[in-house]
Amino acid sequence: MKKKHFAALMLFSFAANAQAQSSMSIYGLVDLGLAKTSGKTLIVRENHASRLGIRGVENLGGGLSAVFNLEIEILADTGAHKGALFERQANVGVRGGFGTAYLGRTKNLVDSAQNRVEPFATDGVVGKVNEAMMRGGVGVSRVSNSLTYVSPSLSGLVISAQAVASEVTGAHSGFGVLATYDNGPISMHAGYESTVQTMATLVEPTLWVVGGGYKIGPAKVTAAYSKGDTGVGTTGTFNSYLVGLVYTIGQGDAKAGYGNQTQSNSRVSNLNTVKELGIGYDYHLSKRTDLYAYAGRERVKSLTSIQLGLSHKF
Repeated sequence: MKKKHFAALMLFSFAANAQAQSSMSIYGLVDLGLAKTSGKTLIVRENHASRLGIRGVENLGGGLSAVFNLEIEILADTGAHKGALFERQANVGVRGGFGTAYLGRTKNLVDSAQNRVEPFATDGVVGKVNEAMMRGGVGVSRVSNSLTYVSPSLSGLVISAQAVASEVTGAHSGFGVLATYDNGPISMHAGYESTVQTMATLVEPTLWVVGGGYKIGPAKVTAAYSKGDTGVGTTGTFNSYLVGLVYTIGQGDAKAGYGNQTQSNSRVSNLNTVKELGIGYDYHLSKRTDLYAYAGRERVKSLTSIQLGLSHKF
């Protein structure tokens, strides 16, 4: 473990002293607050995952650039890192007029679209229920062993594709496609995923999502729907939807979101598994620093949660 920490420090030190032509930068986010969920003790926890990363671009000539990204998730309350050293991002690729292609560990392409519509940046309010809800029992946040392609913007339309190797004989490899459109106050997306499997199986879980938003004056209204099919009769399918609102008031943003998920399988039909309402306010101390106050209610689990915290980007 000490060797891992030393290697990480060496990498960040190298980035900080890199030559200008490499265009390397260190970035991150530190977020912590006090949270109280019904039936549980008061705890110190993040709302948005704290992270530390290095990213860079090098001009290769001829309109091509090399790109890379390494990113660690940090447990800011203890100073430890979560999971593998670069669990959030570890990839390298090339960029040009054709778009960007990169290999390695990165965000799940379809899952990343949640951030376009979820008012709390996919982190939710009550135990991050919103984060998993739109995955439909199938999707995940990050994928390893992937090849991802992102097209250049064509009048606001971007097409992305992702292939994920299982690296296990007999296991199903995965792929996903996502189309996003942004033009003035309008934003839309649609995606489909066949989820990678890590063990030999005939099951091929699938997920598709659609969503969009519209900004009018100080308000942005969003909505999304997803359907996940696990391919297993006893688990079945998950249908989820959410609606959100972000409204700029004073020196901050008021937020509200409602999400609902139902499960249907060989034993039950339209069983509610998530029914959550969240409200909150982000007060912008600066462009990089927010004070926030969130509250939420998850009706299926009968949980109520409140959290006060501070978030800083760098």
